[in-house]
Amino acid sequence: MSGMQWLRTGLIAVVGAAYLWLGHQASISSDPPLLSLLIGLAPLSVSALLLAWASRSPWLLGLCVAALLAMLLKLDYLRANTAWVYFIQHAGMHAMLGVMFGRTLGHDHSAALCSQVSRVVYGNDLDAAFYLYTWRVTVVWTAYFALTTLLSVLLFWLGPLAWWSVFANLLTPVIIGAIFVIEFAIRQRTLPRNRHASIAQTIKAYREYSQRKQ
Repeated sequence: MSGMQWLRTGLIAVVGAAYLWLGHQASISSDPPLLSLLIGLAPLSVSALLLAWASRSPWLLGLCVAALLAMLLKLDYLRANTAWVYFIQHAGMHAMLGVMFGRTLGHDHSAALCSQVSRVVYGNDLDAAFYLYTWRVTVVWTAYFALTTLLSVLLFWLGPLAWWSVFANLLTPVIIGAIFVIEFAIRQRTLPRNRHASIAQTIKAYREYSQRKQ
């Protein structure tokens, strides 16, 4: 990578680490700063607005705007329950992704979500062995999302809040990164004759796939 790319990657890593640490501190604090609440609300709020805008439904867009206004009017209440904001975001996002990945497993191997993302990268010239592999990767991601959702709920309700916060805000990104790295290594060993997209290319392909589905 060039010097500018290294600098950009470093800045993203620093900002990401700061966001995760702020989320952890806000989740375990009895009096979190307002900034931590707003940062916690931002990803879910922006995602909801983008989905509503893409749906072109005035009713759905109006519902999202009304929900945002309601949250602004209840900032003090939400600030006193910031851990709930981060919990709903963590468990809800993983549950949604689990359904998104899992619902593509009941058909042909080529219909699995990871198979569809692979076609964005490689085109349609993929054989049955590749589709079987990407179907299995979809199974792994589905299992991860389901187990993470379950563990998030159990830790939040039954364990110390600090344990849940460490898992949700600090360990989850590490686990996701490890899955990407391990999958890339296994793919190179399992399918040595195929071209292999990098982790960055895979993430970019998923974003492009998501945009096409909107």
